[in-house]
Amino acid sequence: MAAQVHILGDGLAACCAAHLLIDHGFSVSLHRTGRPKPARLLVSDATQSLLGDIFRIPDLFVHAPRIRRRIVRWGPHAETLDLPHRGLVVSESELLDRLWLCTPIAPINPASPAAWSLVAASDCAALPAFQSFGARQASVASVVLAPKAAQDACWVESLPDGWLFLLPAGGARGALIATGYASEKLPETLLDQSILVAPQIAQVEAAAPRAFPVFPQILSAVCDSDWLALGSAAMTFDPLCGEGAGHAARVALLASAVLQAVVKGQPRANLLDHYSTRLLQGFHRHLQACLPFYESGGSGPFWKNETAALKRGIAWARQRLRRCAPFQYRFSAYELEPIGPTAAR
Repeated sequence: MAAQVHILGDGLAACCAAHLLIDHGFSVSLHRTGRPKPARLLVSDATQSLLGDIFRIPDLFVHAPRIRRRIVRWGPHAETLDLPHRGLVVSESELLDRLWLCTPIAPINPASPAAWSLVAASDCAALPAFQSFGARQASVASVVLAPKAAQDACWVESLPDGWLFLLPAGGARGALIATGYASEKLPETLLDQSILVAPQIAQVEAAAPRAFPVFPQILSAVCDSDWLALGSAAMTFDPLCGEGAGHAARVALLASAVLQAVVKGQPRANLLDHYSTRLLQGFHRHLQACLPFYESGGSGPFWKNETAALKRGIAWARQRLRRCAPFQYRFSAYELEPIGPTAAR
């Protein structure tokens, strides 16, 4: 009988994990959560390639608008830089609708307990507490772009009280991410300070933007004997530096490989240690990538407080990593291959 896995969640991490596990003969059940989804995702070339490999859809992004320039004004008195960029813009809802269509979830006898649970919904009450580093919030608003705004560019700007990111969404529309401390007037306050982003916008939609935390977080434990957390249920990244779609796909790939290795008889405890350490390493790298941007973004309380929080997070992650054992597995064709002493068993 095929090993049974129950997945909680319906985002990109859940979809990738389900597809990979079904491909490898697992029986997968799914509980959708209906979480709010970002209006648009900026997807790098590497993530496009990875998703194309997982789902085997060669034309997955063929109609998506391309981003070829990143226009940046970062730091007090900074000059505006026009930099090359390679990526594309997709609607997360439309992308997931297409990916779930090629991920058939077969009915499973509810009396048959799942051997594993994959938790990809961050609001699951059974998860351990998050370790959080920062207090910044973001809101996403739909906007109408000004006639002069380039359709192949995105804009990033630091301001005294936060930062703005503007992404075209096609058809003279865009998505505006405003990041600072929680406020009902977060987008308006930052746009009033803006030199670069504000002139690209003709109108901000009247609908109240949705606010959500964007400070880095990671579960105090990302797995146990019969469950793994993945996606935003395991950790969350700052959208300034972390490409969420790529992170979700890579962690789903790792989770699938762990379950395949368990079924093949590899030591469960070693595999769970490997999973925990890989996620902790990724979180540590993300904090390190964010730090220079917050150190250079401004000199006010927002920038000083969030920089200090990132430094605390880096110190915390380094301390945890010192206690981690050396890796006993490596990736080979989307599977985990034992190395060192484990390989000799």
